[in-house]
Amino acid sequence: MSRRNEKIGVMGLQIRFQDHVNSNMLWQEGDLLLLACSGGVDSVVLATLLQKMNPHLEMLHCNFNLRGEESKRDEDFVRALAHSMDVPCHVQSFDTQAAMKTMGKGVQEVARILRYEWFGKVMEVRKKANKNTYLLTAHHADDQVETIAMNFFRGTGIAGMHGMQVKSGMVIRPLLFATRAEIVDFANSNAIKWVDDSSNVEDNYTRNHFRHHVIPQVEKIFPSVTQNLLDNAKRFSEMEIIYTKQIEKIKSGLIVEQGQSLAIPVNKLSAMSPIDTIMFEVFRDFGFSTHQVPEIKKLFDAISGKSVSSTTHRVLRNRNWLLIDPIEDNTHEIIVIEEGVESVSFNNSLLQIKKYDGNRLPDDSANHAWIDLRVVTFPLILRPWKPGDYFYPLGMRKKKKVAKLLTDLKLSLAEKENQWVIESDRKIIWVVGRRIDDRVKISPSSKNVMLIRLLD
Repeated sequence: MSRRNEKIGVMGLQIRFQDHVNSNMLWQEGDLLLLACSGGVDSVVLATLLQKMNPHLEMLHCNFNLRGEESKRDEDFVRALAHSMDVPCHVQSFDTQAAMKTMGKGVQEVARILRYEWFGKVMEVRKKANKNTYLLTAHHADDQVETIAMNFFRGTGIAGMHGMQVKSGMVIRPLLFATRAEIVDFANSNAIKWVDDSSNVEDNYTRNHFRHHVIPQVEKIFPSVTQNLLDNAKRFSEMEIIYTKQIEKIKSGLIVEQGQSLAIPVNKLSAMSPIDTIMFEVFRDFGFSTHQVPEIKKLFDAISGKSVSSTTHRVLRNRNWLLIDPIEDNTHEIIVIEEGVESVSFNNSLLQIKKYDGNRLPDDSANHAWIDLRVVTFPLILRPWKPGDYFYPLGMRKKKKVAKLLTDLKLSLAEKENQWVIESDRKIIWVVGRRIDDRVKISPSSKNVMLIRLLD
């Protein structure tokens, strides 16, 4: 490259960078920019481009201690770079090997988790002083192409086909418009120094394999593959806007609130088309994968009580509905109610307790438990019901299992799981919100009574 062309190229990248930032309104004057800097050519060039724009800048560097002295070299380089630019530098050292054993995940995934957890903590602290704080990464066009290709072969929805967004929440990727070759040319033309990560030349990681082998092989057949995929990414990004609007419209007409559950009418959902895509978009918000869609579809013809679970939610067939509820493990929770306590919070509900001198005429509300104080002993125990629980329902002389009562009331699985009881002296005196025990009911001879009121 001639000196004249070098100058044009150098000026060109800086001008394109500034135009890219301004046209996409990536940040405003006064915003705090936290640059994730590894010391590699991409992040060092980004730091140089930013410095010429003179923003409010700080650097973040992660030392994962995976490459011995090379890791220490990178840290020292970034510290020196930040010092030369007169910007603050934050460095975090990680015991990545120990974290891998704890998490049971691969090095790339663990490093990413550690990195972004720390970035998030730093951002929270810095946002207290600067409300508009952004994290900047040095991902470029080649990274974008690799991401799109990996997503395609791995399997993805429409979001995966547009790859990384230039601005996503508080994360900005201002170099996505530039290729790695352009970045390296800019660095060489400006005599910019950087450090190389030796692991980038290895094929141990999926991204490196795509970078060194897959993309170059495809380029032999389609020389414009990089630009073609970048153009596709832009088209898919615009398509996603239309797609998302339609999906949200479908969701709003399909999902209704039913008590504490979200409910979907089976007949309405099963008649929709394209059914698999709609179901994936509806249930992905609750932790279900595309591979679980066929299992959920089986609930269309299942009997009430059948369910499919993700790690966070359960979809339950209940008559003509599919009910969606979070999975909660409250089986070990016990609340002790001492004498004199007037209110108790539990499971997103509230109990109000009031004592009365003399007798009262009880009402028939299931949410009101009128109890003769003579036959109860404090403290009371409030807990979730469990298999084997039984009581003597009001008006009956024979005991009945709580499970049978809940089944007779035709409660959904989610409602059953959220059912609580109150004990006195190891005897259930109230299946909360359902029925009291006949042995604690108010009688004509009652002199002091208690009302326990359930407020949802």
